Parts: sequence; C-alpha cells; structure tokens
Amino acid sequence: MAEAVGHFHPKKIIVTGELEELLKGYYGKDLGGRVQLAPVEALYLVEKGKIRVIEDERELSFEELFKRFSKEDPDLPLKYAAYSDLRSRGYIVKTGLKFGAHFRVYDRGDKPGKAHSKYIVLAVPEWIKLTPTDFARGVRLARSVRKGMLFAVVDDEGDVTYYSLTREKP
Repeated sequence: MAEAVGHFHPKKIIVTGELEELLKGYYGKDLGGRVQLAPVEALYLVEKGKIRVIEDERELSFEELFKRFSKEDPDLPLKYAAYSDLRSRGYIVKTGLKFGAHFRVYDRGDKPGKAHSKYIVLAVPEWIKLTPTDFARGVRLARSVRKGMLFAVVDDEGDVTYYSLTREKP
C-alpha cells in the first residue's frame, strides 16, 4: 500500500504519495498532486501514524517536529492542544488566519466547500488575563464573519475547556 510522505519546511509540510485519505478527512490544502499541511495538521497526522515526515532522507519524530515548529511559533503548544482535541471530537478544523483566529471549525457532518464553518477558535493559556475589550473584540470579529466565537482555554496539563461568547441585545 502506498503511503503519504511529508517533506519538512519550517512553516509547513508538503505531502506527496497517497493523498486520498488526507483529502477525504479535509486535511490541508490541495495543491493538485500534493497537499500543503499547517504545522498542527502535520503534527496530528504524524501522531496518529497517518503520515511520515522526511527531511534529508531521514524521518522526523513527532517530538522533533513539535520542537522545530514551536521555535517558529511559540503558541504552537496551545494551538496543537485545541486542534487535537477538536479533531478527536470529530470536528473538521481548518486554519483561521484570515478570520483573525487560530482556527475555523465546521459542525459535525458539515464539509468545507459545501457549508460554512460554524465557529472561529482562539487558543489561550488558562493564566491569561483578558479584558472586557478582548472579549468584545472576539465577539465583534465572530459576528462580522457570521460565526460563533470560542475561546479554547488550555491548562498546564494540556486539557482544553471551551467558552463560547455571544452578543446579547437588551
């Protein structure tokens, strides 16, 4: 059976080989014969044994990838905890950069391209001090793109608790 093999780049992974399972699972961006994965997607797929990542003919372990990607993005541990948790719950999770958040999340059963994402997600550490302005900014942003706002609060053990914020009119 053919396999999917990712090639390391400092901010992404380009996967070649057997891509059907990745595309069916809505991982990455289809580049026509290749798939570009965000760091959290690549880490998740390596951890699940779905892809191998190669650099200079040597396979990189999950720990090596995590360490390298964390150098480029200090928020990676928070993002990965939230991404992994949402994926393990059956949600399709895509990057949310152009929406001003870490991720956009599709409701179970919804498919990117056929439905719109339901939420945008911002991963934060449990010790963060958010102001009312921070909350208002998040809710305003989510409303402007017609999505719900979720804060994924990651504790020191890597467990994630989600808080949803909405605007209420009196």
